[in-house]
Amino acid sequence: MLKSELNSKNKETTKPINPPFVFRDPNSPKKIYGSACNLQELAEILPYIPYFSIEYHLYRVESDDTVSSDLGLWMRYIVGLNSLSDEIEKLGASVEGLELKDELVNMINSHFLDL
Repeated sequence: MLKSELNSKNKETTKPINPPFVFRDPNSPKKIYGSACNLQELAEILPYIPYFSIEYHLYRVESDDTVSSDLGLWMRYIVGLNSLSDEIEKLGASVEGLELKDELVNMINSHFLDL
């Protein structure tokens, strides 16, 4: 059982969110690895998303030298969880690779246990 299922009764985390978050291949944007319409779905798909797609959506330097965090922005402006967004953005700036993926999975699952 996923930790996210422990709090599946929480309406705020399980209601569909529009637009959903989509994990794409950084080298081929038409290739989609998964999407989530709420935090429970995000927790469920994260273990199956390649780490390089997670890296791309958590922290990347754009051509104009700005830093982008797609997942952090989705969490802040679409889901409305500013503190979780802050944690995600800090994580993306400090950790890479499989460690980033593992820590993000743990962070999202821990969020369900704290609700």
